[in-house]
Amino acid sequence: MAESGKQPLQHQHYPTSPAEYEAELTETEAEYAAEIAELKQQSRAQAQRYLVWGTVSVIVNLSAFYLFNHVLNVEYQIANLLAWILSVQVAFWIDRMIVFKHESDRPFHEMLKFYGTRVLTYILEAVILWLLVSVLTVHPTIAKIVGHGLAVVGNFFLSKLIVFKHPVES
Repeated sequence: MAESGKQPLQHQHYPTSPAEYEAELTETEAEYAAEIAELKQQSRAQAQRYLVWGTVSVIVNLSAFYLFNHVLNVEYQIANLLAWILSVQVAFWIDRMIVFKHESDRPFHEMLKFYGTRVLTYILEAVILWLLVSVLTVHPTIAKIVGHGLAVVGNFFLSKLIVFKHPVES
């Protein structure tokens, strides 16, 4: 048995001529082409669902930021943190159940990984907010939209590659 836990590739018949070898190779390429096409379609569908359903968490984030910063006069970095906490919780359940259709018996373990990856994009967003608001004097809401837009792109790839990746079959 190979180290990866999978059986090594075994054939009942090995090609004995260049024509047989070419036929085997063509068949294998066709099988992999179909698998790659299916993976591309799944990724495209996930990205589409992320854009549609991710809008909900973006609305929660921007609305909460606006409420805290402009209505309640909370300092913009604190308002950003509070908005982040609310929207990350919404995003976790949307991403888990609708976008990536991920099922496991460890949702709280996934939630920890989700928050861990979101901390990275939160830091990116906070730095962008500071740079745009405090250094370049851009309006906080405009800065928030720019920073959050970049965070959303990073969040998709981190969720897909780290949090909701499908377990490797053995």
